[in-house]
Amino acid sequence: MCRPHAEGWDSVHGVPKGLMRWELYTAVIDRLVAEDCHFDHLILQWLGDPSVHDRLEDMVAYASRRLRGRLGYLRFDTNGILLTPSRVDRLLAGRDRAMPLLVVFTLDAVTPGTYARVKGRDHLARVRRNVRYLLSRRREHGPVDVQVQFVVQPGNAHEARAFLDYWTDAFRCYAAGGHGEILFKPLSVDGGGPGQAAADALYRRAVADFPVGRRDSLTVSAWADDPWQAPARRAACAAPWFTPVIRHDGHLVMCCADLRSELDLGHAGEQGFRALWDGPRATSVRLAHLAGRFAGACAGCAGINWYAIGPSEVASTRRRAGELGLAG
Repeated sequence: MCRPHAEGWDSVHGVPKGLMRWELYTAVIDRLVAEDCHFDHLILQWLGDPSVHDRLEDMVAYASRRLRGRLGYLRFDTNGILLTPSRVDRLLAGRDRAMPLLVVFTLDAVTPGTYARVKGRDHLARVRRNVRYLLSRRREHGPVDVQVQFVVQPGNAHEARAFLDYWTDAFRCYAAGGHGEILFKPLSVDGGGPGQAAADALYRRAVADFPVGRRDSLTVSAWADDPWQAPARRAACAAPWFTPVIRHDGHLVMCCADLRSELDLGHAGEQGFRALWDGPRATSVRLAHLAGRFAGACAGCAGINWYAIGPSEVASTRRRAGELGLAG
């Protein structure tokens, strides 16, 4: 399910695996404030579980204070194995409650056997305890929104309905303190590569009759059948406009699906976010997309459909290209 883990990669985003140093983290956050940057949301991880960082709780607290008024919400995704009750208490007590927080748990199973088959080891009981503890504590320290995810794949598709039933009951037991969401997603096969059609078909069968929608404090969601663009209708991908990634070494990458960092723009902590994100390289990539030219990492990618560029993004790109003297 996760290629860097399943295939034993020694690097992700083109650099050895690692954790962001606290000094670099605070420098990047401070630079975003100094440059008056605003974002819809900030996710404190990519291609890894942030709970392996022993300062995750401090990072949430720091970002919640420093970026207040500059973010819609903070988010991190975890398998929940290391998010123990003591860490949950520190996480909830240290954050600025004025900053909305979304915690996403990737679970993908209901029974121990299926969990072990999908995840590699059986930690299901521990994970359930940790998630339920967070749900119970957010009444006092909320609001904290919690999402549980189920990625449909051949090893677990038969448990999708049971997953829905289990977590519907759990969220009803702990309704106070924030919103709950149960999300079902299709397996991504190399971002729309060979095998994606079969994965999408399995997904559609698994969630065909699910009661999607919001009811009080709980939402049941299912991704669109085709989150990746089909080559025949390839349009400018929204990623170069909407999915900046700052790696653990401080480098800014233009796309969350660029696993080899071909779209590395430079060091955000040293050069600043705006100088890189609005610079000539980033603008050139966007111009190429608007012209229907997809090279490098973009050439072999199906593109994402999670976001869509609009007239304002097109106009700002054209305007910036003119300021930089770049040809359209």
